[in-house]
Amino acid sequence: MQCPGAVPKPPDAPVDYARPIKVVCIGAGMSGILCGIRFPQTIPNLDLRIYDKNDEVGGVWYENKYPGVTCDVPSHCFQYTFANNPNWSYFFSPGQEIAEYFNDIAERYDVKKYIRFGHLFKSARWLQDQAQWEITLLRLRDSLEFKDYCDVFVKATGNLNKWAWPQIPGLQEFQGPLIHSANWDESFDPTGKRVAVVGYGATAVQLVPAILPKVKYMDHYVRGQAWISPAGYVAADPRKANADIHNFEHSQEERDRFAQDPKSYIQYRHTVENYVNKAQLIHWVGSEMNRTFSKATEESMKRRLARKPEIFDHLKPTYPVACRRVSPGPKYLESLVEDNLNFIPKGIKRVIENGIVDDDGTLREVDAIICATGFNTELRLDETPIYGLGGVSLDDLWSSEPGAYMSIFPEKMPNLFLFVGPNGAPGAGSTIHMSECVCEYMIKCIQKIQRENIRSMVAKDVSIRAFMKQVDRYFAKSTFAFTCNNWAKRTANGRMLGYWPGSAVHQRATLAAPRFEDFEYTSFTEGEEDMLEWMGNGMIMASMEDTSTTGYLDNVQVPPPPRRNVLHAVLTPPLQEEDQFFAIEKSATAA
Repeated sequence: MQCPGAVPKPPDAPVDYARPIKVVCIGAGMSGILCGIRFPQTIPNLDLRIYDKNDEVGGVWYENKYPGVTCDVPSHCFQYTFANNPNWSYFFSPGQEIAEYFNDIAERYDVKKYIRFGHLFKSARWLQDQAQWEITLLRLRDSLEFKDYCDVFVKATGNLNKWAWPQIPGLQEFQGPLIHSANWDESFDPTGKRVAVVGYGATAVQLVPAILPKVKYMDHYVRGQAWISPAGYVAADPRKANADIHNFEHSQEERDRFAQDPKSYIQYRHTVENYVNKAQLIHWVGSEMNRTFSKATEESMKRRLARKPEIFDHLKPTYPVACRRVSPGPKYLESLVEDNLNFIPKGIKRVIENGIVDDDGTLREVDAIICATGFNTELRLDETPIYGLGGVSLDDLWSSEPGAYMSIFPEKMPNLFLFVGPNGAPGAGSTIHMSECVCEYMIKCIQKIQRENIRSMVAKDVSIRAFMKQVDRYFAKSTFAFTCNNWAKRTANGRMLGYWPGSAVHQRATLAAPRFEDFEYTSFTEGEEDMLEWMGNGMIMASMEDTSTTGYLDNVQVPPPPRRNVLHAVLTPPLQEEDQFFAIEKSATAA
């Protein structure tokens, strides 16, 4: 395919004519689905193409199928604001149920007609002369590599899609089942097997209690330390505020009531989501919520590990609670004290054909090894390079300090929009809520590009630096400023790269009105004196097409009259006709 080049807006077009725009989105997870819904609804003259390497929508929730996979944000928050699901089975619902939700929404809004499944993103390059992105893709069914072109490039792959084996000598020499939690082999049955689980992060705390009852015994390698929270967000449900539980099931009766009475469900969602949105104070050093949560977390860990206090002694970090994301881990701590779990607080020296040798040289034979070691979240793009202005690589720009204006716009990358870019994840609140806000921001930018005949827009370098400075200013007062290993930082004492400097609702308020002055633009119109040529021929589309021009009358926001002071109205009698005459005469005389 040859690059067609961007199509400008004709100079004699109506002012509201939108120039043709092609958008390519990589990823059909929660953010890609949003693009497939909101872009066609709000962007006229749109050609949309969404590519995904998988054969179904859902992203990480389609890919992650390990036993026990669950979202650690309440399901009532982890859904689109416009698509409430009153039928969540649990407060924290299983991953399969979340994947089904995304698939249902994609079907409901006919999103799949825009998606090309089974296509792997390889690279992207900005073509300055054509004002378009050249996207290189690999069609997996026949290994055909080809190129597509677009005016706007949206990357909706997030940070949790690039898994890798841990760097352990001899790992691939193991002769039994070797499984990564992010690439789960659904044919694997752990029943009666001797299983080793490597890792202790958010995945392990879900997986371990899910398979422990089935295995003969488990060797659990935990080299580092971690805080495990007492109950996560369960207290967001007032009925469970004082309960010592991590999750609970919604009865069929309750789900039926939510389905039959949408208002009651919306009120319940208000209650839960309001609690979750305000949880950012957990990370504010010295706040009452931080002190209370820290104390409750430590006491909960001691109590649940009382049978084997040496495990608490090893797990307890030297850094404060909430220096890194605290995993809720339903039943994880209880699993660590079970008789068929061997807690091994050591690193791994090497793997051999039939087992694992720890740092002390002890060999433990196992039938299967499970690596619950998470994802690569370093924001490196060496395998999928993106080249912007002058051929500069985004990977090179991000080699020392990744940054993007409002987490969306990297430097020197015209018309490139990111979902969950640097500092794009919520420290408190729902990722879906944040993606919705980012999506609406993108829409406003694309509409501006179309309306004002813009070739390209790119965030100013000073705007990116100002945002990064605000990020540093915010996190300096937070628990994230302490030294600890954190997926959201490249190094233990490095800059915060993962989280937004505030809550999800703070991001919503920030992105509500774009600061378009923070961007640099190139236009199809030459010369500053012609910068308003996009105003066109003095007409609007409705006038040209001889359709109604009065649609504005259907959406009038009628200003309410000022509220009268009721007490004043009661105590002050109306003027009689004669009094009115003298009042007018007195006013005229004074004038």
